[in-house]
Amino acid sequence: MKAKSFVAGLLLTLGAGVLPLAAARADMVMYDQSNFVSGQQAFTQTLNITTPGTLTLTLSGVPWLDAVTDMNGFLTTASGLIAAVDQGGGGTFSGSETFNVGAGTFYAHWFGDAQGSNDLGVLCAKIVFTPNAPAVALPASWLLLLSGLVVMARLKRRPPERKPMDGVPA
Repeated sequence: MKAKSFVAGLLLTLGAGVLPLAAARADMVMYDQSNFVSGQQAFTQTLNITTPGTLTLTLSGVPWLDAVTDMNGFLTTASGLIAAVDQGGGGTFSGSETFNVGAGTFYAHWFGDAQGSNDLGVLCAKIVFTPNAPAVALPASWLLLLSGLVVMARLKRRPPERKPMDGVPA
């Protein structure tokens, strides 16, 4: 019995030792979709940001039917252009650009050109927002796990309390 408990405790301790002890980031995926491009086509996504941070726009072409070339993207507000992502040149390209933004409404625009015999391709866009808030330190979860296991083991060892029944001598 003690050997089983020791082995189980040892395995749990080793398992807890490999848990990550890094800080947690609150990244939020605002948009992640693939779009069919027929000839030259453009797409727009509205982004409502409530706190300052960074927006990362990633564009990639999927080699399906025809390659999407001349992929470009930019970020605007109601008052104008913030910055542009120029993947330039020809051929399939995957790339990303990061923009520092404040709170407000932003518009992400991207477009590409499907050139080939079918004039049909796939353009993937992913927009991730990372707030400027500092990273949150995760608690030493393995210590919390081990302390909970110790408490559970102590409760298991304790014999159940017997209550005398009415009319039956103890």
